[in-house]
Amino acid sequence: MGTANTWRSDLSVLHNITQNTLASQPKEIFIESLREFFSEDSYYHYVRDEWGFPKTPDLTNHPIEAGYNDDATTRIFIGEPYRTDVIYYPAILVRPAGARFVPISFNNEEGSVQWTAQRFVDGYGNESVIHTPSSFIKAGAWEGTITIDIEAKSPQARDDLTNLISIHFIELRRAQLQRSGVFVKGVSQGATSEGEDRNDKLFKCTITCDIRSEWRREIPINNVVDMINICVDFGNLSERPHVLAPNIRAVTAVELIDALTEL
Repeated sequence: MGTANTWRSDLSVLHNITQNTLASQPKEIFIESLREFFSEDSYYHYVRDEWGFPKTPDLTNHPIEAGYNDDATTRIFIGEPYRTDVIYYPAILVRPAGARFVPISFNNEEGSVQWTAQRFVDGYGNESVIHTPSSFIKAGAWEGTITIDIEAKSPQARDDLTNLISIHFIELRRAQLQRSGVFVKGVSQGATSEGEDRNDKLFKCTITCDIRSEWRREIPINNVVDMINICVDFGNLSERPHVLAPNIRAVTAVELIDALTEL
């Protein structure tokens, strides 16, 4: 499941933000998940156009059954609200409805360290795995809400979509969403309603999904001790000031890799 959601700003890279699933990401994940789900259906059949959006062409002179047994048009619109160029029903409109920061520790996990495992093999075939610190970690959580507005031309279509979408997020795609970084804590259905749509009725219902996601920073550790230099001078320490013997000095170096592989 992909969302085509990319970072345009450099600030995330500059400040080592590796995850920030807050507003746009959960919305895009929900939309993509619903599109995959309804693309399997033969009645509420979702079809993409060449750019990945709902395929909503001009249906003038098309047969009434267009989209049932082919991909001539999508039979359901799934996307964001406020699309003005096409009015297409039934429609599933997804939007974020706010979020708040939830600390998972007093210090946002400050002090946690990410370790990297490196495998070393010497000339005799001896193998060692060395773990070295690669980055400091800071992390927290977001808790928010995603609303899904269902708009249809008949009460039956509205009720069918409400039932399908609810079980979709409660059970069918729960694990997939969790792997994508969004945990669905609960799903609730609002009261059904109806409104005027030109000379016809429009039947509506809103599903609310309570979600939890995370943010995370991985700050690189650039300064790691690679070698320890040991220098010993010889002389008479009983005198003040100390008198060092000229040209007598022992110098050696211990590399960190060698010290760790001997443990």
